[in-house]
Amino acid sequence: MPHTFDDKKAVRIGKNVRIEADRLVLGDGVKICDNVSIEGPEVHIGDYSLIRENTQLGGNSPLSIGMCCWIGQGVIVDSTERSTIGNGVGIGAHSQLWTHMRFGDTLQGCNWDSQTEMRIDDDVWLVGHCLVSPIHAGERSMAMLGSVVTRDMKPNHIYAGVPAADVTDRLGTQYRDVSADDKAAALERELASFGKKGNDTSRIKIVKEWPSSMDKNVSYFNVSTREYTKRLSDTEIAFMLHLLVKIKFYPALGR
Repeated sequence: MPHTFDDKKAVRIGKNVRIEADRLVLGDGVKICDNVSIEGPEVHIGDYSLIRENTQLGGNSPLSIGMCCWIGQGVIVDSTERSTIGNGVGIGAHSQLWTHMRFGDTLQGCNWDSQTEMRIDDDVWLVGHCLVSPIHAGERSMAMLGSVVTRDMKPNHIYAGVPAADVTDRLGTQYRDVSADDKAAALERELASFGKKGNDTSRIKIVKEWPSSMDKNVSYFNVSTREYTKRLSDTEIAFMLHLLVKIKFYPALGR
């Protein structure tokens, strides 16, 4: 089985993990817990994503999971057709995401036989015990506990029920606007909390815009762009793990 994660940092793989993928690519900081099954022609899992216990991933087509995702225990993510999951996506425990409907005997006239690509955009949250057909979930959309999602989800809208209906007018949106100043203040508090655990905070800098010159030994976290300068120092990795799952940053290209 070809793979490209031997050179990655802070990758953790649990017991009884079954991998039957022609190509598996894991990012830095990925954690795969016990009794996970991964299969398919090509599976990508991005930096700092967490796959909890007893989860099943894959199928006959490529599956891509972005960075800083949380896949809860007992989840099924099917890729009979291509499945693409963005960055910062949360899929709560025992949810099932399907790209196909197939069982009835088509020779005898069964009308139900299909497979369709599924796309879940950045910052989508499927709270838990959700059943999801091959839809397009717009960024920051959310499905409440136990939802059965059969239609596309609009960006930053909230859905609930069986079948899931748009309840944004009643519950509001998942995300609100936050100023860069407020983000910086909140992240500074997190850095202080990180330091109280005995960590060296001198190698982490929080900024609202990129400095004209940067120390290569320091990891910069830009609250305006939601990016950080990926150095892969032990301090940076520890800080990223400290922030997750509630705060997520992504590598700044070219920095």
